[in-house]
Amino acid sequence: MIALALIAICILLNVLSALPRAEIARAPEPSAIATLALPTRAPTPVIAKRIAIGDEITGTLRISITQSARDLGLTLINPDASADARISALETAGAQVISERVYVVADWFASARANIASNDLRALWQGKAMSDGVNALIVSDAAYADLVAMLGAPGSNVKRVAPNELSAQLWANHNALAVLPFDALTPKLRLLALDNINLLQRDAALGAYPLVRHIYASGDPALIATLRKQLPAPTRDVSRLTTVIMTGSSSIARTSAQKTDERGDPTFAARQVAEILASADLTHVSNEVAFTADCKPVLRVVTLCSKPEYLAAFQLAGVDIIGLTGNHLLDYGQPAFLKTLDLYDANKLRYYGGGRNEIEARKILYVEHNGNRLAFLGANSFGPASVWATATKPGARKYVADEIKRDLAEARARADVVFIEFQAEETYEYVPYLGNRALFRAALDAGADVITGAQAHQPQALEFSADGSKIILYGLGNLFFDQMFGDNVRQGLVARHTLHRGKLIQTELLTTMLEDYVQPRWAMPAERAEIFRLVFGASGFK
Repeated sequence: MIALALIAICILLNVLSALPRAEIARAPEPSAIATLALPTRAPTPVIAKRIAIGDEITGTLRISITQSARDLGLTLINPDASADARISALETAGAQVISERVYVVADWFASARANIASNDLRALWQGKAMSDGVNALIVSDAAYADLVAMLGAPGSNVKRVAPNELSAQLWANHNALAVLPFDALTPKLRLLALDNINLLQRDAALGAYPLVRHIYASGDPALIATLRKQLPAPTRDVSRLTTVIMTGSSSIARTSAQKTDERGDPTFAARQVAEILASADLTHVSNEVAFTADCKPVLRVVTLCSKPEYLAAFQLAGVDIIGLTGNHLLDYGQPAFLKTLDLYDANKLRYYGGGRNEIEARKILYVEHNGNRLAFLGANSFGPASVWATATKPGARKYVADEIKRDLAEARARADVVFIEFQAEETYEYVPYLGNRALFRAALDAGADVITGAQAHQPQALEFSADGSKIILYGLGNLFFDQMFGDNVRQGLVARHTLHRGKLIQTELLTTMLEDYVQPRWAMPAERAEIFRLVFGASGFK
């Protein structure tokens, strides 16, 4: 009987093991009981947000908004239908601005025009010539649709062109003006104030400016906030503007020192120009000499120095950065120059192009302002050899072509806009020396955006890169200096560069005339016109 029972048990176990596992009843684990008891639910359907775009929004703007909406998975619907958010170029109650497109009027760089009235612009858009002979308007593709919306149907004199064609066409036709987005400006174009509102000024009255196209949104606040982040940034962002002023040769020495002492005012040199110089975010001078307490100014000699108290003139002018490429840095010996560097450090003045040894002299100065990354470097190719820094001696950086090329490549990789200053062959002509042209152009080809000559004691020509985005200024002339023997050395240029979102968009040339062997003043209109006639003529601008 026992044997039969064992046989029956084995048969039963074999049958059970052959059954599918799912059919084997198991008691649920204690932790799983509650889960198994819950009823199953169907997934909650996701209701797509709906967005309506007004029919008045056209051109590239409509394309960008449409693409942004699709990227967010929004459903585009008819403007008349019910929507979670509405995008319109028309302001309505409760709507908020989510994008802003600012347009500017520009002329070719050498134009004497500075301002245009909005009434004249509107008439020109409609086909009427201006009283000064301007009879055509060249419009960037990016601006055309918005201008039609703001100004109505254009006249036959309005020409629509691709952005890369605008500059060349404007330079070829001096009876034309151009309209383009603010952020599409280049140094080769000259921005004009519109109704005396200059958009290069951070505090410009944008509310009164006539060429602004606002895009409004109403509806779901969270959806609007998401859309604002997705849409293209405003074409003008004051939080990303940086102005840099570059000036010519400075040396409050010799007769300049004598005149300063006679006035009993160490800031005398800067009195007439300080307000504008100091208004820039970054202000530069190329200082040729050492500041030393041993300085005893001697007339009609070329051994130059400045008294330490004269640094007050630089401070009044808001100087932040000093170029050290000059050939008189060591006139009073190495100790005097080393003390000058200590003086700069103590006053938080940054410098480049020279230093305590050749390693420091070669160091690139990096500055960041409003998100714009700038690099400054400089070199002396003129000599004398005794002024060049070595491993054991301070002085100016010696120009070595291969080293400059390598350093420009480094600066290009780390900065948005690269400035380089040269103390090159010294000539007293408006037309640059051919050797200087080759040297400066090589720097442009190697990656510099702004190339400035500090060697010229008078203004010299300028030129642009092929695309108009970079500029060479062969010589700015004197800032604080004692040369008064002719108008050419009394004339000076102050270059004011404007950067926007990491791009050089404008270079303005301010003009000065030297008085009393040390003090520049702003040029009168006739003097300014003469300086430009000579400089632009030497540049070959036609």
